[in-house]
Amino acid sequence: VIRIIGGLLSAFELSREAVFLRKAEELAGLMMYSFKANPETGVPCTTISLDGSRRCTFPTWTQRNAILAEFGTIQLEFKYLAHHTGRKEFWEVAERQIRNVRGRTQPAGLYPNFMSPKTLRWTTTKVSMGALADSFYEYLLKQWLMSSRTDSRVAQMYTESVAAITAHLVREGGLARCANCTYIGRWNFRTKRYEDKMDHLVCFVPGMLALGAHSGIHGVRGGAAARATMALAEQLMETCYRMYSDQPTGLAPEIAELREGTSRVAADSGARHNLLRPETVESLFVLWWVTGDEKYRDWGWHIFVAFERLCRLQDGGYSGLKDVTDRHGGGHNGKMESFFLAETLKYLWLLFGDGTEVPLDEYVFNTEAHPLRIHEDYRFGSRFGSLPLAEDLANDSPERPLFDQSVRARVADRAELLARTFPAAAET
Repeated sequence: VIRIIGGLLSAFELSREAVFLRKAEELAGLMMYSFKANPETGVPCTTISLDGSRRCTFPTWTQRNAILAEFGTIQLEFKYLAHHTGRKEFWEVAERQIRNVRGRTQPAGLYPNFMSPKTLRWTTTKVSMGALADSFYEYLLKQWLMSSRTDSRVAQMYTESVAAITAHLVREGGLARCANCTYIGRWNFRTKRYEDKMDHLVCFVPGMLALGAHSGIHGVRGGAAARATMALAEQLMETCYRMYSDQPTGLAPEIAELREGTSRVAADSGARHNLLRPETVESLFVLWWVTGDEKYRDWGWHIFVAFERLCRLQDGGYSGLKDVTDRHGGGHNGKMESFFLAETLKYLWLLFGDGTEVPLDEYVFNTEAHPLRIHEDYRFGSRFGSLPLAEDLANDSPERPLFDQSVRARVADRAELLARTFPAAAET
């Protein structure tokens, strides 16, 4: 979804060539059966087939459970398809995943990594901002942005999550660890066990926080909440850069370990490799675009030079490294992942541009760096926008309402339109 469909939709957005939209719709149509495997919940399978065999499975290593970052990272693409194809089923299957988890935070504001696709019960007590969960949180913010900042439901979910991340996952190293760097580790909310390890994947968080603070999701732009969030983004950004600068190669390991007794951001002994990942340069671009601080370009340049020096191959292409703690990189792993072209190099190019190529107040990047323009008709309550359910309106608090009168009017207009367009559905 995020790579192929997202890429096709972005190509359509930027070129307006209908062939890209048709191919994205065709591919999404082939995937729709996966949402029917668990009709009670609508949670899609993890592995499907496109050859007509309708294979639909969940991985054994998750004990056949669904992964938060998978079912929670389809909303931008499927809702965009609904808008541009007129097929409401694309919007409905994506929105159902958000309804499945809304109000099911555990603890408040955080969402565990695995969920039962049959019962919607969380099946792990581990929470993280790295693999298995990362882009779910990112898409809460970006769904709000795509709605022209009008979908207060996902905005509330996002701000509650930022508060919980700050309270439970963010740590400072103090004098004994990483020269008092700020980092995000892994936490088991039942046992309270915290691991002082930070995945490189987590380095999307500084950019997410900065974009949210800049966009006004925390209230008045420049207010106390936005300033605190921006300060946290800047602190985490420095730690993510130190994952690179503290290594002999100038490139980051897959996982950093924040050890007592060293001022360095060290490589975890079991994850010293580098896969050419984009998260740090993505956040550098966002921080530079939001603040205009040239140090983020300087940091990005140092990373780019290290890629060129150690990862560029004489015969063409780039390769990841086996060991960033070896000043020569420990040899190449022989792989250039697709995200290196789609994301890492794209964000570096944007970082060194003038900021007008893809302005972040006009576009939203999906989690694979494919830009989609924000349109006014994506607003909350539009034809295929984020329409609240009847119980949402009925349970809305009069003291702190999520839905103002303009939203309620759009909801009524949309309900009337849907009743005319889909009379059979309205009757049921």
